[in-house]
Amino acid sequence: MHITNLHTHTFYCDGSNSPEEMILAAIENKFHSLGITSHGPVEEENDWNIKKSNIEEYIDDVRSLKEKYKDKIQIFLGMELDYIPGTGFSDSCLSLINRLDYYIGSVHYLGKLKDGRPWTVDYTREELTQGIDESFQGDIRKAVERYYETISEMAIKYQPPIIGHLDLIKKNNKNLFDENEAWYINAVENCLNEIKKTSSIIEINTGGIARGYTKEQYPSNFILQMIKERNIPVIINSDAHTIEGIACKLKEMYTLVNDLGFNSLMYLTKDGWKKQKISYY
Repeated sequence: MHITNLHTHTFYCDGSNSPEEMILAAIENKFHSLGITSHGPVEEENDWNIKKSNIEEYIDDVRSLKEKYKDKIQIFLGMELDYIPGTGFSDSCLSLINRLDYYIGSVHYLGKLKDGRPWTVDYTREELTQGIDESFQGDIRKAVERYYETISEMAIKYQPPIIGHLDLIKKNNKNLFDENEAWYINAVENCLNEIKKTSSIIEINTGGIARGYTKEQYPSNFILQMIKERNIPVIINSDAHTIEGIACKLKEMYTLVNDLGFNSLMYLTKDGWKKQKISYY
């Protein structure tokens, strides 16, 4: 079985290690391939997206390492690009897509605060609740539904190769909403029905577990079941921000998808995307 992880971050964005350190950790964990995916550039620079001034260095660095370690592991140059509500992918992001081996499309940002600052669904609970108050008049249901509508828009408009951490909005939930409520399930179902129309792959992401934010992967088990029922392709990634997290719960995820009845997983090769049967490693 081809063991891979196509969602990793380095010190070019909010990760702790260099790309080479991540590659060496992947080799130690017997990966067959690894993708490096810095958070792509945004218009208002912050401490977790790559700085525009560092993009060329990042690309050159990963390409150089791809060649250096080609006999030990296959390396892919990627980015995690932010889909901004009302805007889409920025011109800066769109200009990079053809230079990458692949990219992950993700929704972090959901609106702007009254002072004009953009807010995200996954930074802190305080920012999330402030954003809901100021952008959605305190209506959590409206905010959550808009989050899934935004993912749907991204999928239909761009068909990103991978859609990142589908239910990221649950990260800071803590009783803000109930995932078992009919309206929430309906929002997810509507989103999946749109993704089904595209070529996008949904990732199973253990990053929340690795960083101590959640006890469950993204997306939740019941959403994985809905994904399986729609025969939407999936891939397992760890969203690693450290070398210690590079293989976090991957073995458990292979077991989980097998137990849920998935027939296959996707992986990337130099010749494009391929499908493989699930087995243990």
